[in-house]
Amino acid sequence: MSTINQLIDALKILIGVGVTGRVIFCLIKIMCSEEERSSYKRKIINIVIFGVLAELCLVIKDVVMYYY
Repeated sequence: MSTINQLIDALKILIGVGVTGRVIFCLIKIMCSEEERSSYKRKIINIVIFGVLAELCLVIKDVVMYYY
């Protein structure tokens, strides 16, 4: 079980870094290309939604593991 918890902790870190890196990348692309601004704004919104849902799933897992 400790191996699984270590993998989940690593996944938490990777999700956070990945979401942050992707948002920064999209912001840089927005600065470089004004024509594709709406496309990258949509991508940023989707990335943030993914990050929130991923963290929510991991928090629910922690709550379930705490009570059971």
